[in-house]
Amino acid sequence: MGRPEKVMQMNNKAIKLGIIGTSAITDKFLTAVNFSKRFVLTAVYSRTYEKGRAFAEKYGQIPVYTDFNDMLKSGIEAIYIASPNSCHFEQSRFFLENRINVLCEKPIVTNLSQYKELKKLADKNGVIYMEAIMSMYSPYYDILHNAIKKIGKISFARIDFCQRSSRLDDFYKGIPQNIFDMKLHAGTLMDLGVYCVYGAVDLFGKPEKISAEANYFKNGCDCSGTSVFYYDDFTAVLTYSKNGQSMLHSEIIGENGAVTVESVSQYAGIKLYVDKKEQFSYPVPERKEIMSGEVNAFADFVEKNNLNLYDDRSAVCRIVHSCMDKIKIDAKICYD
Repeated sequence: MGRPEKVMQMNNKAIKLGIIGTSAITDKFLTAVNFSKRFVLTAVYSRTYEKGRAFAEKYGQIPVYTDFNDMLKSGIEAIYIASPNSCHFEQSRFFLENRINVLCEKPIVTNLSQYKELKKLADKNGVIYMEAIMSMYSPYYDILHNAIKKIGKISFARIDFCQRSSRLDDFYKGIPQNIFDMKLHAGTLMDLGVYCVYGAVDLFGKPEKISAEANYFKNGCDCSGTSVFYYDDFTAVLTYSKNGQSMLHSEIIGENGAVTVESVSQYAGIKLYVDKKEQFSYPVPERKEIMSGEVNAFADFVEKNNLNLYDDRSAVCRIVHSCMDKIKIDAKICYD
């Protein structure tokens, strides 16, 4: 990725945004923020000032904080949280208690009870509490849903996100990696698997039954897994892995055709086939275009627009995390 654009000051009505987390995903998110022009970055939080300063300088002279109470004084109206999974609940609760709108990276919490508690708190304080899920706000969301309507009664579905981690080799060398640290509530299900569960719940609804299995690294972190979602008259098989790269795509098969999806995390790379003939194809766009969907939706919700969509996606989020809890139990995924 090239050098990020300077801080977004183009819109006088832009929402004042703070961020927690200085990893690559935050850079990608801020690229989408620049693209959308709905927010202005006004505060960066890091556990160490030096690391926060190095990150913030890429975007201009942005104030850096190492204390949340000090960060509140900056006047932020919204916060983007991209810290380790184990931090999401407490950090989100702090800002929701202080009436700050929260967009938290997936997984928004580590269990359903946490989500229920924080959603109730957000509603009580009149602020937004939203999970950052690209697929749910993709520009291709309606295209995918409409394509599935054209293939007739669904007979089977495969939802796949198997992507070899760029950090796997270092992990094998014994170099600690947060994404493989179960003390941080990490692992494959809590990363790539979330997108698969979202895909199944969003496209087909809440399953009647779930069964799940997982494979593990030597440190106890789940490296891959399979979940089967049982519906009335078909099953959806979810596969996710961080130690192997799939060359196949997700596929929804119906009596009259099929829909393939190259990226279930972005709802992109969609192809529709009817009677074995390709009807249309939509490529995978730039990431900033995909991520700007969730950025714009968050801005709309904060500004109290399109709240029916907010309620709909919140309901999906609740079901997703109830399914995630069931998968963890069935696959015996444990956190330190």
